[in-house]
Amino acid sequence: MVAKLILHRLGWEGISINQLFSALVASNVFLLGFLLNGILSDYKESEKIPSEIASALTLLAREVKAIPVHHPEAFVQRDLDAIVLLGQSILAWLVGRESTQSMLKSYDYAHDRVVIASRWLAHSSLKGRLMMELAAILRSVNRVDVIRETDFVKMVYWLAYAATSLLLAGLVFAKSEAIVESCFFLFVIGWLLIFLLHLISDLDNPFGYSDPESAENIALDVLIASQARIERLAQEHRDQPSAG
Repeated sequence: MVAKLILHRLGWEGISINQLFSALVASNVFLLGFLLNGILSDYKESEKIPSEIASALTLLAREVKAIPVHHPEAFVQRDLDAIVLLGQSILAWLVGRESTQSMLKSYDYAHDRVVIASRWLAHSSLKGRLMMELAAILRSVNRVDVIRETDFVKMVYWLAYAATSLLLAGLVFAKSEAIVESCFFLFVIGWLLIFLLHLISDLDNPFGYSDPESAENIALDVLIASQARIERLAQEHRDQPSAG
């Protein structure tokens, strides 16, 4: 608005508001709507990922804990602890406290321990389910990694930023008799467009927990609650007299 006031006082406003200017506004709104619609669909899909990881971890822990029911001589405490460690590692990775490589090492260790535990289930369908749950966890983790590292159609992003910048520049240089009204509309339109661009950028990474400026992130409540249940299962198994 300061630039608008300076240009108005110097008489450097040289752009007339006409139908072409209205078309620029409409095209910019359409472009931002296209971006927002595409990102919201991905955001809704991303909301399912924490619950999928939570379900797979919980089922994996329960199925491993059930092995001694079929084979009382089986010792699966280390296998349960590996699953607990995997859940803790995934949570730390999601919020940015652990690297991807470190989290994958926890996954590899849990996978190896579950394979060892599955030797007691040579002729049981439970063995296949254990591997399926591990595969589901890895797919979800890889999906999160791809979402974090990939921007939604970079060329459209650049076009949206360019169109918004040109529109705001046009509003600054637009001829106006009523300077107060002109500054008001410049502020409102500029604030809405900049806010919308920031919202789109934030929604593009729904797992930006480590970014202090990110506000629109997927809730991890279900994964945190699931991790607490898994730790409780492992502790209950450890407290059983037969566990040792």
